[in-house]
Amino acid sequence: MPIEFRRITHVEAAQSATIMVQAYAEPPWNEEWSIENAAWRLDELAATPGCLGVAAFEAKEAIGFAFALPHTSVIGRGLHLAEIAVLPKHQGKGVGSGLLGRLQIEARTMGYLQIWLVSQQSGRVADYYTGNGYEPSNRLGVYSKRLR
Repeated sequence: MPIEFRRITHVEAAQSATIMVQAYAEPPWNEEWSIENAAWRLDELAATPGCLGVAAFEAKEAIGFAFALPHTSVIGRGLHLAEIAVLPKHQGKGVGSGLLGRLQIEARTMGYLQIWLVSQQSGRVADYYTGNGYEPSNRLGVYSKRLR
């Protein structure tokens, strides 16, 4: 069955929480998202002004999504790829690459100059992003601090 890639509505985003729960439960993430937290995360992304969300649909059912948020930097208008997830049974079949491709088409049409993201530095996920034309930064690192 053909897969359709298109922009996702706010309602469809809210209905995609199970994709996030299932996708992130698998390696390499091994994260235990509750359906409630996943729904809240997707709602906050979809409700953010300027959010660009795309999804992959098979037989009218969402099987993956990508959400990017506006982020202007020194080079101009860009997008931060905040979340991307594909149902495990559809991974490794080009769905994620299709989502990135559709996101890039939409972003160019809207005048964005760059898409950036934060992810793992090595392994399967890093290989996926570099295989899709994303380059790791030699200058920047990710820093975090847990608040208690």
